[in-house]
Amino acid sequence: MTAGYPDKQAEQAGAEAESQEAQNELDGVDTDKPNRVNDRTPRETVLTVVQRDGSQLGYASKECRADQQVVLAAVQQDGHALQYADERLKNDPAVVVKAVRQDGHALVYASEALKAAKQVVLEAVQQDGHALVFAAPALQADRDVVLEAVRQDGYALSYAADSLKRDRDVVIEAVRSTGHALLFADESFRGDKGVVIEAVVSNWQALGYALPQLRNDKDVAKAAVQTNRQALATLSKELRDDPEIFGLALEADGHALVYLSEKQRSEKATVMKAVAQDGHSVSYASKELRADRDVCAQAVSEDGLTLALLPPGVRADKHLVLKAIESNMKAFANASDELKADEDVQEAAQASERSALLSAVKVDGYALRSASKAHRQDREIIMAAVKQNGKVLVFAPEELRQDREVVMAAVRENGLALVFAHESLKNDKEVVMEAVAQGGHMALWHASEALQKDKEVMLAVK
Repeated sequence: MTAGYPDKQAEQAGAEAESQEAQNELDGVDTDKPNRVNDRTPRETVLTVVQRDGSQLGYASKECRADQQVVLAAVQQDGHALQYADERLKNDPAVVVKAVRQDGHALVYASEALKAAKQVVLEAVQQDGHALVFAAPALQADRDVVLEAVRQDGYALSYAADSLKRDRDVVIEAVRSTGHALLFADESFRGDKGVVIEAVVSNWQALGYALPQLRNDKDVAKAAVQTNRQALATLSKELRDDPEIFGLALEADGHALVYLSEKQRSEKATVMKAVAQDGHSVSYASKELRADRDVCAQAVSEDGLTLALLPPGVRADKHLVLKAIESNMKAFANASDELKADEDVQEAAQASERSALLSAVKVDGYALRSASKAHRQDREIIMAAVKQNGKVLVFAPEELRQDREVVMAAVRENGLALVFAHESLKNDKEVVMEAVAQGGHMALWHASEALQKDKEVMLAVK
């Protein structure tokens, strides 16, 4: 009998498969792909399916694809399902508007009449500016429509009528969306200083589309370098050496130092400005300045981890190491071996770690999970953590789980934290009242048996 058992299982499985196949046939569901409808699937089933996957409208019957309710459900889930709708519904404003609100590109499947309907096209370009390409020519020349399109995506300017590519207000809206839109504007705007500045503020690479005289304009250059440090590399030597221009670049991004000359990277004032913005930019400074105490102090104050980029002599300087650890406790790992054994340095590292953890648990109590045993015994840290998330009381040591003030703070935030409280506090009526007021019946389950039957406690249940 044992030997024949697998055969019986196989027979049973086969019978079940045949039964399911027969049921699928009756339900109008594709046997090979059970999640796909077909032209025999009942309307109500199709309606349910297209709410989860609008593209399934393409496999439904002709009647379903001509049913407004079914098509509306499909295009709300996937605007591109409009392509499968009956031609009559592609000319139905209610259906097409639902489709383009879900995906502006669905406008491509609308009737020609609706591609020329201003309100429909406005809905489409507000969702995706690129939908302008499918609009009727008259609307590609409509100022209201084009303005909406370029605000959503500046690249839509490429589909606008030539007359609007010459409209300064339209062009400014487009380049504010993306500086690259300057490429599609009328040539005259490449020499328009105001437009070019708007473009490079949006994307510094738009500088490449400006006329040569504007690429060498100081105001344009200032706007570009404040947008992205890489713009500094594209400027003429005269502009790149201008203290005002490279100063603005360094204030925006200290790493712009990499694009300056060797002479400039040897100037202390220049390097100080860079490391004040980003300590890590010290790596581009001259060898002498990477060992300069003032530069190093500024760099590690901005980010203690910069200590790793500095020479051994700096990493053995107690004052600088303490400053680095104060900024970032992880800097301790980059101190010299001698300073790692120094009591003051160790104490500073512990204080910095504690401060970082205290800040972290105020944002996310679960940061307590990675805390050391010593920090989990720190009452201030535990109190801050449970105020943010009562359930982290679970990570507290027993002495703090029987601290009435700590537990009260935890259950006020989350009544279910009562489960982690010391048994003595589960029998504390005031604590339990706070817990059930917040956590209801589920919190009550964790109270002592006596308090679960207390009328006043039961009345406090939320």
